Amino acid sequence: MKTKPILCLALVLSGFLGGYCGAAIIFPKAPEEGQQIAYEAVGWVLKQTPVFLGGAPVEELTIADPHQNYNANPQDVTSGNLLSAAKLATGRWRYFVMHGTNAVGVVVLRANEKAGKALKFVELDPPARAAKLQIAQRKAEELPQVKKQDYEFRFLNLAPLSFFAVWLHGKSDDIIIPLPPTWGIWNAYQPYSESQITGLLKKYIEKRPKGPIGTVD
Repeated sequence: MKTKPILCLALVLSGFLGGYCGAAIIFPKAPEEGQQIAYEAVGWVLKQTPVFLGGAPVEELTIADPHQNYNANPQDVTSGNLLSAAKLATGRWRYFVMHGTNAVGVVVLRANEKAGKALKFVELDPPARAAKLQIAQRKAEELPQVKKQDYEFRFLNLAPLSFFAVWLHGKSDDIIIPLPPTWGIWNAYQPYSESQITGLLKKYIEKRPKGPIGTVD
């Protein structure tokens, strides 16, 4: 169940949406203990490497509501079923680490099915990666479409093609906002429809089928 009014209020209080609730960006319900585990994980990392998140002390950091990871592959692109074939990384949750209103990291947790789905720390993405996601989110909040219906915030991962994006999933349509790098093929932070992105990826796959985008000469 997704409770947008309560979520919106919580995000405004945390500064995550900059005090603006017009954009109906929603997040899936995660395990209740997730934010605390994420915070403890950040504390552990900063004890080992205090400068990892730009030197911000753990006491000044907060954990925002999480989103989920969806994986796809080149076959999903060529079949024309990119989003419908994208697979949820079951049990994985990605939490923004906030320093004030700025995202300075992303904590990834994974549920251990053999241990009663208890969440375990997987990795902590650095500020540069978190900043890209936050820029995409802020672009999403400005889109006219999100003022008409709810969109769930998702992370779309096509690692074999070195393509990563924010996926806004709505009841009537989907919006894909690519993250850098773009390899000169699409524009970072520009909203695309599924068909537009699929067309761009298909053309590239047909031209250079043997290598991921990032390694082509």
